[in-house]
Amino acid sequence: MRLVLFVAGATSRTAQAIENIRAILPSFQEGAFALEIIDVFEEPDLALADRVFVTPTLLAPEVSRRLVGDLGEKSQLKHFLRTLGYQP
Repeated sequence: MRLVLFVAGATSRTAQAIENIRAILPSFQEGAFALEIIDVFEEPDLALADRVFVTPTLLAPEVSRRLVGDLGEKSQLKHFLRTLGYQP
């Protein structure tokens, strides 16, 4: 499943969100998720097309699900990924 992480520039919040999602994904089935990172400063049209107005936002576009924040709450992030039909 494709996941898109929308971030805003090279900030500590951006780095933390990327680190948090990359730390969790290996606990799920290999190849279950393909992560794409989009900087809204570089590609604002993509953010607007997906109605992303706050960053960081993790989007699962195939099922229209999103999680907003730095993804620091591991249990919340795992729950989000499980609701997409994948188990760690």
